[in-house]
Amino acid sequence: MSRIFEITERVASYAPKADLDLINRAYVFAANAHAGQTRQSNDPYIVHPLAVAGILASLNMDEATIVTGLLHDTVEDTHVSLSDIEQHFGSDVAQLVDGVTKIGKIHFHSSEHKQAENFRKMLMATAKDVRVLIVKLADRLHNMRTLGFMSERKREAISTETIQIYAPLAHRLGIHWVRQEMEDLAFANLEKEAYKELLLQLQDRLEGLNQIRERLEVIIQEALQRQGLNAQVQGRMKHLYSIYDKMQRKHVDFDEIFDLVAFRVIVDDITTCYQTLGIIHSLYRPVPGRFKDYIALPKPNGYQSLHTAVIGPENFRIEVQIRTETMHSYAEDGVAAHWIYKEGESSPGERDNFKWLKQLTELLQETESPGEFLENVRLDLFVQEVYVFSPDGDIFALPRGARPLDFAYAVHTDIGHHCIGVRINGEMSDFSTRLHNGDQIEVMTSPDQMPSRQWLQYVKTPRARQSIRQWFRRQEKETSVRIGKQVLRDSLGKAGVSNQVLQRLNYDNMESLQEHLGRGDIPIQKLLDAADVDRSKPLNIRGITRTLMRAADCCHPIPGDPVLGIFSAGKGMIIHHRKCTNVAERKGENWLEVNWQAQPGELFKTGIEVRSHNERGMLARVSNSIADANASIDDLKLHQKGGSMTEMLFLIEVEDRKHLADVLRTIRGVPGVTRVQRRNQVGFTGQAASRGFAETLRDFFVGRQQGQKKSAQKKPDQGKTRKN
Repeated sequence: MSRIFEITERVASYAPKADLDLINRAYVFAANAHAGQTRQSNDPYIVHPLAVAGILASLNMDEATIVTGLLHDTVEDTHVSLSDIEQHFGSDVAQLVDGVTKIGKIHFHSSEHKQAENFRKMLMATAKDVRVLIVKLADRLHNMRTLGFMSERKREAISTETIQIYAPLAHRLGIHWVRQEMEDLAFANLEKEAYKELLLQLQDRLEGLNQIRERLEVIIQEALQRQGLNAQVQGRMKHLYSIYDKMQRKHVDFDEIFDLVAFRVIVDDITTCYQTLGIIHSLYRPVPGRFKDYIALPKPNGYQSLHTAVIGPENFRIEVQIRTETMHSYAEDGVAAHWIYKEGESSPGERDNFKWLKQLTELLQETESPGEFLENVRLDLFVQEVYVFSPDGDIFALPRGARPLDFAYAVHTDIGHHCIGVRINGEMSDFSTRLHNGDQIEVMTSPDQMPSRQWLQYVKTPRARQSIRQWFRRQEKETSVRIGKQVLRDSLGKAGVSNQVLQRLNYDNMESLQEHLGRGDIPIQKLLDAADVDRSKPLNIRGITRTLMRAADCCHPIPGDPVLGIFSAGKGMIIHHRKCTNVAERKGENWLEVNWQAQPGELFKTGIEVRSHNERGMLARVSNSIADANASIDDLKLHQKGGSMTEMLFLIEVEDRKHLADVLRTIRGVPGVTRVQRRNQVGFTGQAASRGFAETLRDFFVGRQQGQKKSAQKKPDQGKTRKN
């Protein structure tokens, strides 16, 4: 347990001019505010704020952050208000405390919604002042250290959130010892048996590993001294969770992990880093592909080191990190190592280290659902990077597995939206190509290009995925507003919508009414009732494209068909053929006359029925004829009929009625076909086939062959069977 005088002594050691009286006053204020409160351990509550302040002092944080650590729970858990904090400790501390304080007195739809909104609030505050996140990490670390007093359900929930969000955040800030301790504590709570077993296995080998560590420290130290290099060599055991994670990723047992010991070599300057690398490689054979130069290409969080792996004595694999003292300090404590607020302004390099935070907050502002929000956070944080280059030599860090469109959206949202192709290392590549370290990527754009929903299959980053979804949301909103305007004009005429009608429908402005009307959230009759209008004939909606119109799966209409539209809440307008059974069954509902216009080249599904003689190769001939008519098959069903006939039902894609007529005419020309007709209600859903064509064809032909064999077995005296 930290004590206040230990904290002030620590602060005085690295910040002689710090206002220690302010820290002492904050301690007294917090102790009085939390008086009578206890934690689950029955310890006085003040133990927790003291521990948080102690962790912050170990990170050499400034006095305002230490004070915030002492006060961070007062507004949330006591009678103290933010104005009280500002009055006694100033606006700087008040803003930090507010950033760490959870949202209170608001009703949330679910625990996930509450978690998402609290996290969003903290990140938005962090974007203004990163000290908010550092206090939150210290708070979470101490809570993880004292999880043993919580229920098992809470331990698992807190540990899951820690390993998915807070440990990666500590990594992004470069505070690696905090990340490692969080991971080990979460591992101990989430995988109890695996943790205990791994701990025992490591303890069994600990003596031998320590002997190897000590011997190699001496060998490397002496080799460097012989070359006149001043260096510190430090061997260390890898932390438990990193070993466990590697076992899971590589699908190996503990006995197959050979790099349990890692070494840090700390030298005076960058030149000596590279000299040291050469000496170590002359001592031991390097492992191919394991060298990484994070000095020339720092990680997004500012981390710098040379990494290599070598085969040491007795074929023991060794990982070595080589860095300067400044790099080492940053590698351990991250942003806290040379705190940017000490001088009041950050350097350009330090500001670059927070680009990820700016991008994350931009992403979160555009995300609507709590589930999507939290998933974006996890995806954006919990990744390893791949480094790629623009043609100008700019470096971009993307998650491993990223694709070209991820890069395009990382450069700029508009570059992504208008991307028509990419060159990777000078070669044309498709959107499914996986990016690798060192790739140079050139994005080609066109002002006429627009995003496709198919792009969502290719992108891997939350930024790209969210940008594409946001584009479609904007397009659908614009279309909804346009449809809503048309509905209002055709239903209410020149009278329009009065403020009284808006009030009756509970809408604040015209655009909101138009959008919800166009999306189908407001029944037409409800609009007419609110405006005191009687209408007997269907509305005639004209000039609307298909962006927010969907062809009904029950009857598969296509442009040129006589159709009626009906709004479905949240889905827009559903288009039905006039002869659809649903239209007949729902006569009393608000059907709309629709002038349905399609975009050039747009395809629509519809059903056709083909009857033919049961001849060998008939399905192939019919399928080829459909392709010859520039149509594609989306699904099919086959039925054997009496009299050696076969019925084939196809769900095909065509542009309009004229295109359909061309398809039907082409099929009629196939020898053996006896009848072709459109059949709207073919029993298909309009979705992708649940079983592929290969399975359908196999079952069809296998069934026929089995039937032929049975027939031959029953009638062996009839000679040849009918040719198929």
